[in-house]
Amino acid sequence: MNGEQGQPMAETDAAGRGESSGTEKHIGRRAFIGLIVAGIAALFVGKEILPRIPTSIKGSVGGGEFRINTIVPGEDFDPNTWRLTVDGLVRNPLTLTFAEFTDLPQVERTRDFYCVEGWGVPEVKWKGVTVRELMERADIDPLATHLVFDSNDGVYTESVTLEEALRPDTLLAHEMNGAPLEPGMGQPLRLVLPGSYAYKNIKWVVRMEAVALGPEGYKGYWEQRGYPADATIG
Repeated sequence: MNGEQGQPMAETDAAGRGESSGTEKHIGRRAFIGLIVAGIAALFVGKEILPRIPTSIKGSVGGGEFRINTIVPGEDFDPNTWRLTVDGLVRNPLTLTFAEFTDLPQVERTRDFYCVEGWGVPEVKWKGVTVRELMERADIDPLATHLVFDSNDGVYTESVTLEEALRPDTLLAHEMNGAPLEPGMGQPLRLVLPGSYAYKNIKWVVRMEAVALGPEGYKGYWEQRGYPADATIG
C-alpha cells in the first residue's frame, strides 16, 4: 500500500473469560472510571492522547521495523525538478521546490505508527513541516472542509479534515529517525497523521488541495475499496 496499514493488537482480560467475581467487578469499575478520566483529559489537551503500542508488538520484519506496502512505485526523486503544489480553495497558491520546502519552519515529532494489518512501530521520529504551516501560508478559504493529497505515483490519493490538518503533529515529513526518507518510505515527502491508521499516511506527496465537501467526505484509494474515511485508532 502507498501508506502502510495498521491496527493495535487488542488486549484481552483473561479473567473476563471465566466466571465473574467481586474482584473482577471491582477492576472493571475502576477501568471504566479510568476511561472517563482519560476522555475528560483529552478534551483539555486538544485530543492529544494517543494509543500506545503494546510492548509485545514488533514490526513484521522484527525489532520494530516497517513493512513496506506499495500500490504503484513512486517516481524517482530529483531535487532539481520536484515540486510541491498547494492549491484549490486557497487565496495564495504555492509551488515549492524541495529547497524552499526545507527552508520552511521545521518541527520534530516522535509518535507510534500503526498499520491495519496488525503491526506497529513505536516511537518513530519524524521531521518536516506542519500541514498547518502550509495552510496558513496558502491562506485557506473558509469554505474548505478537507485537504486532498496526491502522490506522484498517479494513483494514490488521501484526505484529511481541516480539524485533523490543524493538529500540531500532522506533518509533511521528509526525514524519519534522523535520516532522509528512503524511496520506499515516500522520498522525499509523506503525510504523517498520528492517531490514525497508516493508510492515511500517503507517500510521495506532490500536491495538497483544499476542497469543500459534503457529509459524504472524500474517497481516496482505500476508501473506494471499503476502508472508512475516518481512520482514527480506537
